[in-house]
Amino acid sequence: MITQLTNNQYLNILTKSVDNAAYRHKLLVNNVANVNTPGYKRRDVADFQKELRETMSKTSFKASTDNPRHIQFGRLSFDELRPRTIVLEQTSYRNDKSSVDIDLEMAEMSKNGLRYQAYTQKVNGYFKSYKELLQGE
Repeated sequence: MITQLTNNQYLNILTKSVDNAAYRHKLLVNNVANVNTPGYKRRDVADFQKELRETMSKTSFKASTDNPRHIQFGRLSFDELRPRTIVLEQTSYRNDKSSVDIDLEMAEMSKNGLRYQAYTQKVNGYFKSYKELLQGE
């Protein structure tokens, strides 16, 4: 019964979303810490929601390969889905070639914090409902 509670698609999606939000927070904090570093390029997470939709989509495909040296392309399996770091090389907001805008970073940290809180509340609610069910409340 415990494996049925913890091994379902809804909980797996929530868990991946929490992991992505936590990883993004680390990147955003790192950007803020390097706001005055000349030449520092902003880092962020690739569009996780888009990648999650593609992973869950039945219409996308995954190419099979025969050799480990072949280039992988197509849809990832759900277990392979991880947050990907991207470095924004094109933008520079200041004369020192840094691409960090402190106002943008703080706004993104706020949005990401709300997203993280929503995901963790969903996970908590998921387990709370089962706890109440098991306790007979």
